Parts: sequence; structure tokens; C-alpha cells
Amino acid sequence: MDNELSLKVDPHLTFSVNTQIREQLKWLIGIGKIRPGDRLPPANQLADRLGINRNTVNWVYTQLRDEGLVVMQKGRGTQVARSQAVAQLQEKRQAMHRLLTNTIGEASAAGAELGELFTAALAYTLLHQDTPTGKPRFVFVECKEHDYPFYRREIERVTGGEVRTVFLEDLRGAGSGAAEALAFSTIVVTTLNHVEEVRALLTGFEARIVTIGAAVHAPTLLEIAKLAPGTKVSFVCLGKAGGQWMASRVKEAGIAQIEAESFGLDDKASLASSLKRSDRIYASAAAYPEVSALAPGKVAIYPMVLEKSSESLLAEAGTGSAR
Repeated sequence: MDNELSLKVDPHLTFSVNTQIREQLKWLIGIGKIRPGDRLPPANQLADRLGINRNTVNWVYTQLRDEGLVVMQKGRGTQVARSQAVAQLQEKRQAMHRLLTNTIGEASAAGAELGELFTAALAYTLLHQDTPTGKPRFVFVECKEHDYPFYRREIERVTGGEVRTVFLEDLRGAGSGAAEALAFSTIVVTTLNHVEEVRALLTGFEARIVTIGAAVHAPTLLEIAKLAPGTKVSFVCLGKAGGQWMASRVKEAGIAQIEAESFGLDDKASLASSLKRSDRIYASAAAYPEVSALAPGKVAIYPMVLEKSSESLLAEAGTGSAR
């Protein structure tokens, strides 16, 4: 698969390199040149092949993941998903393939220059389309160690909008990453942990930053408070920082009789030893399936709820962006 993938980048196009690569990959997936289960090239290899920054490829893969088209797994790379999103893309792109094949044939016969034709088609579409009434759009910035799927789902639930997740780690080193993100939406949502860094990274850009936070579901705190003194409790999230956040919420609630440790799925060696010595394990929703499989019977989910003030901020942002 890696050897067969031939993408192109044209620096003279008005579309960003990010968009060029993403749309070529979506086209190849849609027409069946890349099939579900196929592995995409490692980001560094594709970046070297195209002569671009590795972070740009990582950004593209993240966007495809957010659209449900690929699955990214540590140690297994990026694979095309077997999903409804891929099936829907195939249905649309295969119909488009037939139309475009016929159109290009007619254009060539008429002596039309293809680049000019499709630029004109874009202009025609903009001039004739109805006034947009689509969903509000948000860029969500979070680190890879926290339960970012929870926040994304909550943003979608409260606003009914489209959300594109941008990892803080990628934004730090992406160069043009901020511009790429804000091309999707100028409303940026982030968590209290990262708001200052996000503001600094977006200095010079026109962006509205909405800060949200989460709390622990109260019954879970009561359950932990009833544990016997000295109970060894592990808090597990996607990364250690996420686990530390979980443990800190418990400590802030005045629960001090337990022996708490924090771990992340990204450190398998430390996690494995902690699971053996723990009396009780609490895992975030994103980490729960894997952790419960490793230590059946000892793991409970650590349910989070969006703060009411955050709901209000998101609802207002969604209403404002739709005007």
C-alpha cells in the first residue's frame, strides 16, 4: 500500500497543502484505491516523499480520524476504518468519479484548460449556492493525555455543531497549524488547563477562545469517599496528566484516606504494574475499554460531567456563530 500511494502537492494552488493532501486521500478512499484496513504511510515517510513538514501530515491524519475515515493506533499506525463514514464517502465519491470522468472528457474535447475550468466551477458554486444555514463550527484544542473525546462529545451535544479536534502537541510545532485550524472556525474551545498556552499560540490570529471545564459525577466521589483507609486506587486516563487531573479532583473534594496513583495508557509498563497492586481502579471513558480488559473486575468508569457554566458558554457561542 505504501509504495502504491502517489500524492502530489502544488505550492501554487490557493488551497493549503493540508487541504490538498486530505482531499486526495479522501478521493482515493472514496473510489476504492485505498480500502478499509489498508495502512497509510507513516507521517514521516509521507512528509519526506512530499517535501513537507511531518506535522502537516499528522494534522491531516487527525482530521481524517475526526471524520471517522481512519483509525490511529499506537504501534499499528494509521489505517482506513471499516466505518459508516467510509461507506458514505465511497457512495458519494464513486458517483462523483463518473461525473468528473465525463466532464473532463467533454472539457478536453472542447479544448478547455482543466485548472481554469474547476476554478470557474468554484466561482459558479459560490455565486449560485443558497445562503449557508449549516451547523456552527468549533475548533477544540486539548492535549493527547486527557479524555478529549468526552469534551468533543459535549461540545457537539450542547451546540449541535461540527467540531474539529486539534491536539495541543501538534499545534505547538506545526508552524502554520494555527492558520490551518482557524480556516475551519475562528471559535476555539479549550480547557482551563491549557487556555493560557492556547492564547499564546494564537497570538496575532483573529479567534474567539471559549474555556470549558468538567467535574466528577458526585455519586462517584461518594463511592470513593467510602473506601477503606489505605485502599490503593489508580486513576487512569489516556496519558498520565489526565490521570493526575482525575486524582486531583478527588483530593480537592477532601478525600484523603486512599493511596492514589495516576497512570496513562501511553505508558504500558507502568500501567501493568499498577493494575496488579491496585485495590480499585478508576478509568476515564476513553481509557475504560482497554483498562477493563487488562484488569477485569477491578475497574470502574470515572464519569465526568460538563460544568453548568461551560454549557452556558458553549450554548451562547453556538447561537452567536449561527447568526
